[in-house]
Amino acid sequence: MAHFSHSAVVAHPLAEVFSWHQRPGALTRLSPEWAQEVVAEAHPPLAPGARAHLRTSLPGSHGVLRVPFVSEHAAGPSEHSFVDRMVRGPLRSWEHTHTFAAAGPDAGAAGQGSGESDSGNACLITDDIDYRLLPAAASGLLGIERALMEPTLQATFLARNDRLAADLDYQQHLREVGGPESLSILIAGASGTIGRQVAALLSTAGHEVRRLVRRRARRTDEVSWDPGRGYLRPDEVAWADVVIHLGGVPIATRFTPAAKDRILSSRVDSTRLLVLAMAELPPQDRPRAFICASGINAYGSSRGDETLTEQAESGDGFLAEVCARWESEASRAADLGVRWVSVRTGVVLTSLSGFLRLQLPLYLAGLGGPLGSGRQWLSWISLDDIARIYARVAVDAELTGPVNAVAPGPVRQREFAAVLGRLAHRPAALSVPDIGPAVLLGKQAAEELAQADLRVAPARLQAAGYRFRYADLPQALAATAGFSTTGIVPE
Repeated sequence: MAHFSHSAVVAHPLAEVFSWHQRPGALTRLSPEWAQEVVAEAHPPLAPGARAHLRTSLPGSHGVLRVPFVSEHAAGPSEHSFVDRMVRGPLRSWEHTHTFAAAGPDAGAAGQGSGESDSGNACLITDDIDYRLLPAAASGLLGIERALMEPTLQATFLARNDRLAADLDYQQHLREVGGPESLSILIAGASGTIGRQVAALLSTAGHEVRRLVRRRARRTDEVSWDPGRGYLRPDEVAWADVVIHLGGVPIATRFTPAAKDRILSSRVDSTRLLVLAMAELPPQDRPRAFICASGINAYGSSRGDETLTEQAESGDGFLAEVCARWESEASRAADLGVRWVSVRTGVVLTSLSGFLRLQLPLYLAGLGGPLGSGRQWLSWISLDDIARIYARVAVDAELTGPVNAVAPGPVRQREFAAVLGRLAHRPAALSVPDIGPAVLLGKQAAEELAQADLRVAPARLQAAGYRFRYADLPQALAATAGFSTTGIVPE
């Protein structure tokens, strides 16, 4: 049996850190994007016998190769501890004991933390893992098992504790911005890549989150609705202080008439239903805020070197029309006295889905390169930052109207390719001609998606003092794909 142990100090009290781990969303927030994807958390969290379903990445695959992994919770050996045991997965066995203790005055040397630690104001987290890759008969191969697993385990737990410290610090900042009150937050689209992170960040911060689901509700934190039939009970909306809408079918498809209708109706009809439910309520029962997704496609598909703030004029094209109608429906909430925000999201860089998920295998194979001429602007945002932005907008009463959710450093396609190639230690010179995306997506979708040229600035977020966790492209790519940035210097 191989053994791995990792310790770290987080500059927050034991009670706060342990309570954070007991809330829904903790596993989702703790999981590095490149290391594992949470399919379903255990419910209730940490309950003995409850199971979590994940897709864990094979070592060295940077999240490209993932396999199912199911773990079961058990009580730990002490008051502030718990155990996870693998019941199905790629290993012979896996038992992970999480232990939490108040950090003493000398505990800072045990691991990484988010600042100076004083006794009683910091928490020592110890992770002990006993595992086997190979059958017990192959006991002489423990050294090989450790050589295969320990670099990945070390990187995983460094990333986990870095995320934990950053989340605890950021959630304290949110309380400073919005006050200490715990909010009731209703989320549509909580099963998507962004929605899972938004829900997890808010629930681990102590807010009560319910999810709108298009089926019969099975749990107390679920609410049934059916936008296609116009079904949503207004009293379910009355429960919420904040409603967040992240719904809509994927746009990465050929823009056939039927696809266009689905893309538009899935956004406009569902948004209209939420606002109509608010309108049926007495003013005093309406939510305080309605936060609705949108996209930087609102500015069109090709604006060249023009810097696009929220004050820029709308653009042309199908997706610009979708965003305009989507935001128009969402803005009707403001007529009801409900604070309205439309979050115009850029290209979300995550190894879990979307643009980077498709590109990463090519780069790892040495077949990556810029799209088209490489001169097009790419306005990007990390998955961690888009979740933080939604959380900030949910609690900050000063933010209203359209808000650009992009990192402050847009790059051209050729720069993106060069950075990702250097991180992957692969060449990145094979440019993809325009005909490639056109064959896959059709001419219009290729022009508005793969060949988009938008230089967008997060003016309102910066004016509000929002601090990006990943404002630097190499750091953002490294965090989501598990690359090392040692020796990487942007061109």
